[in-house]
Amino acid sequence: MAPTARFLIPLLALTLVGAACSDDAPAVEFGEGEVPPAFPDDFPIPEGAQIGTTLIDRVNTRSEFNMTVASVVSGAAQFFSVELVSDGYVIDSSEGTDSDWSIEFTRGDLDGSIRILLIGEGVVSATVEINDA
Repeated sequence: MAPTARFLIPLLALTLVGAACSDDAPAVEFGEGEVPPAFPDDFPIPEGAQIGTTLIDRVNTRSEFNMTVASVVSGAAQFFSVELVSDGYVIDSSEGTDSDWSIEFTRGDLDGSIRILLIGEGVVSATVEINDA
């Protein structure tokens, strides 16, 4: 490969990424306390859940948030499974233990996952990730 081409290919890739993110919003944004706007309004959130850290990755059309819920792992897994199906999502997989549970789901072009972890007696952390590309 010619030396000029070796430098032009990475430059072109950076230019394309920059153009994709040129709406003055950062390519990756971290936050806290609010569900990212990419999540559908009807996405189920347990009553009393505390929204923690959030991530918006505009380059990869991926968003996620973490929440803390007063529940056991199996109770949180049951809540999400029932509510997701009630709201028109399809559960692609759901499996776990008393301390760790994973759910994969889809609805239209949106696909996502929920990872539920026991973090204390009667308290779980749930990390929800979606990709709507």
